[in-house]
Amino acid sequence: MRKKRKNLVSALPVDFLYNLPVIEFTGNRRAVIEGSTGVLRYSEDNVKIKTRKYILSFSGRGLRIKCISPTCVIVEGFILDFEFII
Repeated sequence: MRKKRKNLVSALPVDFLYNLPVIEFTGNRRAVIEGSTGVLRYSEDNVKIKTRKYILSFSGRGLRIKCISPTCVIVEGFILDFEFII
């Protein structure tokens, strides 16, 4: 029985186990953030998104939030910098 539990835990994605956000970039023009809990700052040159563990900061030009849901945010524009704030 113990062996089955170990295999089940190792089969779970790391982001699920540790409540980490999943960030998918399309070049430097689009970022999809899954696991968001809210938007803290929103302007054309900076977007800050809160997740369970981090604050994610995007800097650039012409940034906009294309889509927002309770757990997902899409940021589009010319992304110049990305930072994890702990």
